[in-house]
Amino acid sequence: MTLEHTDAFEAVVICTRNRPEELEETLDSIAAHPPSTNLLLAVMDASDAETKAQVQSVVENFDVVPSVHWSYTDPPSLARQRNAALDRLPTAVEVVHFIDDDVTVHPGYFEALSAVLRTRPDVGGAGGLVLEPSKDAPSARNERLQSFFFLSHTEVFLSHTEDGRVLPSGCTTSAQQPTRHDTSGLCDTEWLNGCSSYRRSILDQHRFDEVLTGYSMLEDLDLSYRIHRQARLVVQPEARLTHRRSPSNRFGAERYNHALTVHRRWFIEKHFGDVTSRLAYWWSLVGRLLATTVSSAPPRPAARRGLLHGLQTVLTRNHPLLSD
Repeated sequence: MTLEHTDAFEAVVICTRNRPEELEETLDSIAAHPPSTNLLLAVMDASDAETKAQVQSVVENFDVVPSVHWSYTDPPSLARQRNAALDRLPTAVEVVHFIDDDVTVHPGYFEALSAVLRTRPDVGGAGGLVLEPSKDAPSARNERLQSFFFLSHTEVFLSHTEDGRVLPSGCTTSAQQPTRHDTSGLCDTEWLNGCSSYRRSILDQHRFDEVLTGYSMLEDLDLSYRIHRQARLVVQPEARLTHRRSPSNRFGAERYNHALTVHRRWFIEKHFGDVTSRLAYWWSLVGRLLATTVSSAPPRPAARRGLLHGLQTVLTRNHPLLSD
């Protein structure tokens, strides 16, 4: 199906790679409670040849809203896939909802975010609450340690602890997670995760950074933090989805910790670059190293190897993101 003549003024964009079963479950969650807003669905697919036909079939069988399957043939990059999808959306689209291919969308999700962007002209982007069913809340002791090492809330640089902040270390405090003190109403934030919605006019000015390839770690943080400097970002707690966190095409502990160390360094150099943030970054690495050392989790040795490898990469700057 082509979308050139659709009158939809909002679009749901899903970028995927080799996850036909996960994508189908995500689309089933949308079909279970069809959105009342005038939506179209666009899937930008970077799957291997043997899997792409399955993904295309899943999209073609989804008839709840107008939908299209686009094949992405360049080397996989989440950031570039998202930009490619934006380039191909009809000009009538005014709001873009990005969601992952492994989430369950709760009833009213798109309507709640759409209402924010339709009624509040000062808001450039909005996100909902992202539920992680298997994720336990950190203990009070762990929260204090995270604060001490600038891995989470910190009162050293902030007058009081707040959600939705980007810390000098490049770490963040999320406003898109349910908290013990969850309240109704919009919550301001400095950043949004990858499952968020933006005005098309904002995305015409701010693109995903295409230096990020493959998994494109922190592409959502980088984009939203740039937008935050121009327009208001908010979280609407009435919009909810569950991240099922598919194990397919996901980094192991070693690769993940290496990438996180490097990409976070790239982020603070791009957005901060002052002495304070660089010191905070190194101090946060001390905290992460301590955490992996005392952790009882099975991937502890792999996580520590990845962190140490990332530290070596940052010191030698032997990575495309850190090249001068």
